[in-house]
Amino acid sequence: MPREQDYRKHAAYLLNLASRSSMTADKSHLLAMAEAWLDLAERSQKHLRTGRPRDGHPAIRAKLGDGVDA
Repeated sequence: MPREQDYRKHAAYLLNLASRSSMTADKSHLLAMAEAWLDLAERSQKHLRTGRPRDGHPAIRAKLGDGVDA
């Protein structure tokens, strides 16, 4: 299974958990995590389409410098 599909499955699982959660804080955290998985799926799909190396995560670039591809 391609990574993008795995990432989307993780997001779907978290969305399901969020829909069943009665606590607002838990729901918010689960939705944020699902959003991160969907973002990763989109980045993976974009990377496959363009064939370009990723730009790297901003937190890694901030620590290691802009010249580093993560």
